[in-house]
Amino acid sequence: MRFMGKDSLWKFAPIGWILSTLGAFPVTRGSADREALKRCIAVLQAGEPLVLFPEGTRQSGPVVQPLFDGAAYVAVKAGVPIIPVGIGGSEGVMPKGSKMIYPRKCTVVVGEAIRAQLDEEGRVPRSAVKDITAQLSTELQRLYNEAQILAGTPNS
Repeated sequence: MRFMGKDSLWKFAPIGWILSTLGAFPVTRGSADREALKRCIAVLQAGEPLVLFPEGTRQSGPVVQPLFDGAAYVAVKAGVPIIPVGIGGSEGVMPKGSKMIYPRKCTVVVGEAIRAQLDEEGRVPRSAVKDITAQLSTELQRLYNEAQILAGTPNS
């Protein structure tokens, strides 16, 4: 699987080298990084699986934060479905701001594919990106809640 990660991870040796060797590539956060988006689409069109983090950063708390449209945009442009994944218990494994990884139970729940709906002419309407992002947000919240319960860390 190929991962897109924040560019600041590449500033620390040997982490940047290791990430690149494993097939990951950087994205500049806080802007529309066109090069990273093009690279995502190329990865998918080459038939490789791609992992994106649509919230843009690790979050804490019981609510999935608003998503960026990048994941939906890339999926629509590449003509691939989005497979949503909820991860529960990860706050205990590596709390936000932590530099250590702790051995804690972590649960992953995989959802059903989300596909763009084509119009009568076989194209994806512009509104589809926003619609897919909204659908993804709802599904991620459901999967996250389920994963938290399975991990033994239910939302409060």
